[in-house]
Amino acid sequence: MAVEVKPIHELLSTITDAFTAAKDAFPEDTASFVPPTDGISLLDVKNDLLLSYLQHLVFLILLRLKNGSGSAASQANLGNNVIKKLIELRAYFDRGVRPLEGRLRYQIDKVLRAAEDAGRSAASKAQVNGASKKAKKISRRTDNDSDVSASDSDAEEDSDASEAEDSDDENALRPNISALASGPLANSAAKNARDRQSGTRDGIYKPPRLNPTAMPNTSTRSREEAEDTRAARRRKNALLDEYINEEHSSAPAAQPSIGSNNTILDRGRQHSSLNTRDRDRERERRQYEESNFTRLPGASKAEKRKDKARQMREGRDMFGGEDWTGLGGFGDRVSRTVAGGREKGSVLDRREKRKRDTTDMPRGDGVGIGESFEKRRRVVQGRDQRKRGGRR
Repeated sequence: MAVEVKPIHELLSTITDAFTAAKDAFPEDTASFVPPTDGISLLDVKNDLLLSYLQHLVFLILLRLKNGSGSAASQANLGNNVIKKLIELRAYFDRGVRPLEGRLRYQIDKVLRAAEDAGRSAASKAQVNGASKKAKKISRRTDNDSDVSASDSDAEEDSDASEAEDSDDENALRPNISALASGPLANSAAKNARDRQSGTRDGIYKPPRLNPTAMPNTSTRSREEAEDTRAARRRKNALLDEYINEEHSSAPAAQPSIGSNNTILDRGRQHSSLNTRDRDRERERRQYEESNFTRLPGASKAEKRKDKARQMREGRDMFGGEDWTGLGGFGDRVSRTVAGGREKGSVLDRREKRKRDTTDMPRGDGVGIGESFEKRRRVVQGRDQRKRGGRR
């Protein structure tokens, strides 16, 4: 029993020592214990919760000490109620006071800082007043003239100190304007604030430093040359951008759908369709007419004949709205290569003449043997008839 009670006695002695030390640290003025009328209510609630928690904790320790006396059921019931109350107070403190204190940390720090500044200003005023009183007494003993001058200087010092302290008190909680700016403006604002605090600013306007720039040239020739240079540079950049976008870009490209209005010419009478150059020309014509509110004249007969000839040349390789110029040129090159010079037919024509189609595949499967024999027989008969006619 003594072993179990010993830690409780040690705990009680520790609590007693803590209370004694706290009592010695408290000021003797009882008015300072009264909460202020315009203070922060959250801190008052926090103090009340902590005090209530300590009271219930001490009461629980007393119940543990009196465990041997009284009925066990009543002691257990009372202990459970105290434990529930302790849990409730701890929940209030952890779930209510601590999060609110974290959110109001900035306001609490400002109020505490203002209170500390007020205390320091009051102490400095009292110290200045005491020093001035001592100086006045000493000066009165020495000389009346020096007494008058000393009192005036002390009054000026008091007024200056009070004004400086009042200005410090007013500007203690002002917002930091330099934090709202960025870049050179923030740096200049911070520098001005430092100069204002140190008193080294002379009040002379200093214009900002500007980077040197070249003056624009007003001569007509130089302007035209500059415009030509810029236009040539833009054309080069446009060509390079167009090449990169068309050849090296993986993005989908917009193409006119086959059979749409911009791919059908002359109400479908022409077999060719609009290519990229024709579409660009039509787009430029439409933009000019829409911007100038006028209609451009149609093409003349000579221009129509020229366009028709060109379309016929280009339409040979156009099919289904696609340009097959590469394939058509390849076929023309093959045809010119195998074509004979003075012979009646080309190599391809002679091959087609020798070829005999069967039911499943060209000559070579044995079905056209009779036809070949009949052709050979007719050739031999014709040769014999020509010989007989020549002899006669």
